[in-house]
Amino acid sequence: MRGITVWFILVLWGIVGLLPGNSVAQERGRPQIQFQGEYRENELLVKYKAGISRAQALSSLANNGLEVVEYYPQIGVSLGRVREGTTFHAAVEACQNDPAIEYVEPNYIYHIITTEKAPAAATAAMPLTPNDPRFRDLWGFNQSNDRDIDAPEAWDIQTGKKEIIVAIIDTGIDYDHEDLKENIWLNPGESGNGKENNGVDDDGNGFVDDYRGWNFIFDSNDPWDDNGHGTHVAGTVGAVGNNGKGVVGVNWRVSLMPLKFLDREGSGSLSDAIQAILYAADNGAHVMSNSWGGGGFSQALKDAIEYARSKNALFVAAAGNDSNNNDRSANYPSNYEVPNVVAVAATDRGDNLASFSNYGETTVDLAAPGVSILSCAPRDRYQLLSGTSMATPHVSGAAALILAQYPNLNYRQVLIRILGTVDRKSNLAGRMVTGGRLNVARALTTDPVVALVTPWKNTPDTSGPYKVSAEAIDDGGIAQMNLHYSLNGGAENVVPMQQIGPDKYEAAIPGQPLETTIAYFVEATDNAGNKTRSRTFSFRITTEPANGGNCCGALGFSMEKNTHIGTRAFLAVANLLVLIGIIGAAGRIRRK
Repeated sequence: MRGITVWFILVLWGIVGLLPGNSVAQERGRPQIQFQGEYRENELLVKYKAGISRAQALSSLANNGLEVVEYYPQIGVSLGRVREGTTFHAAVEACQNDPAIEYVEPNYIYHIITTEKAPAAATAAMPLTPNDPRFRDLWGFNQSNDRDIDAPEAWDIQTGKKEIIVAIIDTGIDYDHEDLKENIWLNPGESGNGKENNGVDDDGNGFVDDYRGWNFIFDSNDPWDDNGHGTHVAGTVGAVGNNGKGVVGVNWRVSLMPLKFLDREGSGSLSDAIQAILYAADNGAHVMSNSWGGGGFSQALKDAIEYARSKNALFVAAAGNDSNNNDRSANYPSNYEVPNVVAVAATDRGDNLASFSNYGETTVDLAAPGVSILSCAPRDRYQLLSGTSMATPHVSGAAALILAQYPNLNYRQVLIRILGTVDRKSNLAGRMVTGGRLNVARALTTDPVVALVTPWKNTPDTSGPYKVSAEAIDDGGIAQMNLHYSLNGGAENVVPMQQIGPDKYEAAIPGQPLETTIAYFVEATDNAGNKTRSRTFSFRITTEPANGGNCCGALGFSMEKNTHIGTRAFLAVANLLVLIGIIGAAGRIRRK
């Protein structure tokens, strides 16, 4: 009798769980909200659908319990604050039920991506070029075992130009630092002739006296770094070279745009990050260095990065410090699938993936030095830090150096040069797209560069064709692209590749029978006859499970509505069946 009573209670509990508004996972009348990461509990980002006027949007926002704090016209997103008398959850539900709204999401909080301060490492014998006294300590630039980015070899070709602007989207920069002040960006429309602090928006960009960047936390023209992280990042990108002081950056000369959205604790909001990206894009930044992350997927942030792409800016992002596979557990903003995003992992002195570094065969592009990195600290100091935060500015600096040498390249061509010239390492293979570590000297080559070759996985498809694409550029022009492949180690076949877009080429391998192994590579020839081959890829035609991983991500903001009970009903019934089975099994055990 007791077993029957328990069974009846469980069945009743399961049925009640199916009723609208009575989910065990939610309170009555309160929507179940799933957020990823920290967020501000009284603010929402809202985008209205095409065709909705600004006046209609403002009226709708008010009806949904929000007052507008900021509006970002570049991406059509409003930052709304929950009005007094309305709860956060009520505003969320109202926005999600509004048919005029394209999306609504929380105002996430982001953090710098760095580890604790690393212990000082022993220095190796290094050349004395340039004359900056602590250049010997920059192992990521040059060391005797050549496990470095070959910075001195790159400087034989190019040392950087002030015309190239790198936005440091971070905790700000100590713009008076002895090793940085000469390379701080000055807004031409707000500097000179006493315009710096005249209280007038001289260039009409919506920011008053933004002569050296902006502080989005306090909405002021003072982006001074009260944390130290942004100054460290800036030093790796562009500490002044050959000035007899401190360290040197990848660029001896460059324009560093200080954009502060992270506070003294290293945290900042999604809305401020968006504003910083939009500002950088609108004010001519060629490269954006982003050593921060957190929160879930944000469509508004993705829209801002897309806007930066429309302005021809490269967006370099840290892969994260959680030792995670980003293919399986997405890290933002590095995981956004936008063509101008470059995701960077960290390596140590031995060219090993740093113990803390995230990785991902399809979601992390390359690695760069990120352990015990010496760079600038506020008030004319210098310090060692570790993290993908430190790896990222090596790549941002490389992008700026490439643009100094080849100023007419677009963001995608810069990316091809970076990814197509890495030093491939066996211990990085399968951990990132390129399987390699940054080599800035090779990125300046005049030989053709091949990147982003399609990496076919094992497949049961015997019909084919197996299409292979690749991207390639040269300092002059690409004369020919060929796909080379062999079957089961046999003779090599050559197929001319057709151009299918700017710098992109494609060819196909015909279908093959089961148990065929196909090896292939791409070769580019430039107008001068120079040739470059990609690495060799291989895959098998087999019914066995495909090798490799999948990129995964999830919406950062979702709500289960009371009227949508189908999935909940299914899960509740399934749970009941399992519980009934367990009770029945327990009864049988007692009877034995």
